[in-house]
Amino acid sequence: GSGGAGGEGAAVPMNPCGSACGDEELCDESHLGVDDDCDGEVDETCGCTAGQAHACFRGDPSYLAYAGCFPGTEICDDAGTWGPCVGGLHAADMCFLDDASGCHAMQAAPFADVDLKEGTGSFSEDAGAERWTVACPEGVDPCPEVGGAEPADDFKPLQSGEYTVTYTKRGLMDGGTRSCTYPLFVGARGLRVELEWEHLPRSVDLDLHLHRPNSTRPWRIHGSPEDCGYSNCTIDALSSSSDIRWFSDTATPPEPVNWYLDPEETNNTCYHAPRGRGNAWRNLGRGCHSPRLDLDNVVCDPAVTDPNDTDFCAPENINIDFPPRGQWMRIGVHYYGADSVTSDVHPRIKVFCDGALGAELGPRGFYQPEQPVTFAPADARTRFWLVADVLFPEPDACGERTCIVQPIYADEASRSPLLTTQRAVETTFTPEYPPAP
Repeated sequence: GSGGAGGEGAAVPMNPCGSACGDEELCDESHLGVDDDCDGEVDETCGCTAGQAHACFRGDPSYLAYAGCFPGTEICDDAGTWGPCVGGLHAADMCFLDDASGCHAMQAAPFADVDLKEGTGSFSEDAGAERWTVACPEGVDPCPEVGGAEPADDFKPLQSGEYTVTYTKRGLMDGGTRSCTYPLFVGARGLRVELEWEHLPRSVDLDLHLHRPNSTRPWRIHGSPEDCGYSNCTIDALSSSSDIRWFSDTATPPEPVNWYLDPEETNNTCYHAPRGRGNAWRNLGRGCHSPRLDLDNVVCDPAVTDPNDTDFCAPENINIDFPPRGQWMRIGVHYYGADSVTSDVHPRIKVFCDGALGAELGPRGFYQPEQPVTFAPADARTRFWLVADVLFPEPDACGERTCIVQPIYADEASRSPLLTTQRAVETTFTPEYPPAP
């Protein structure tokens, strides 16, 4: 919308960078996720592609940067419209008046050890017995237990997203029981792609792959300079003579760089990887590599709930801490193998951009009517799913760092996924990348 006058009577846009309330909802990239007209709904008149997601903030956008305020997430539904803005703490709910002295929101990196008591503030001062429970975001399975052995307030979040923490205490003096609930927002900078699937009693091994930006050379499942995967993007490969050198050795972030040792240790998110991989990154002393596969999950036990256990079913994830601008990158999933499995397997891909969900694909985003992407038992060792292309655009006048995630279809009319084979993707790179935005 537009209103008012500027210069020589020319119309000026209302809410040009999502920084104040305007007179109507706006749907361009700069205003996506913003409640432009401050009516408590976000992007309710805007179209989208099924499976795409975006950070969203209800109410006056000028409060988004306030302490105590956090965006939620909106997901594009099967009809191509944005669903409700779920989670977060919003101006519409007076987040800017929240008192952080009591139970309050927390932030953490994926896989980092979190002391949940830090979120209880003064509410826990008179506690005798204490107990924490955590509800994980959709698709995080298994949801790890709080505490494990000791202490009882330790928690390791598995994936990015919003976790809900419930704290219950028994008072020292009166013996009464009281509870509070607060969010734990988990995210990492740059691009983070996470893969989860059913971990059946018998081994099922899916592998996550990321193709080199803007290159159209074929994939190579067992490793090539174009294909980041289990054979060349893990700590073991990258610490020796890896052929994955997509970026500069000397650039300064936020420009893309191969290795970067952040002076703030907690920002080296690869140090938090579970099952001992984090310690391997830390001991190398070079920080984190981009791209990297934090963990190759070949075999695990779905009954194990301690993420530090070597048998824990952690999700696979590929990261680029400082992604290039204006260059498409392609995500793929290979059904590497299975041990006499007779059940279907359903992969779930989550794409996060600077901590915000950019797409959730697999259970969502494909077929009409919508149904999950499925790997059949006969697909083992052959099936390759070309999932989506992702791009971080050049910043606009508002300095936005949003990403674009475009699902890949075998047929756009039916929204069928492009389920091809290892032989096909190792022969030629198709389909072509989308036009530049």
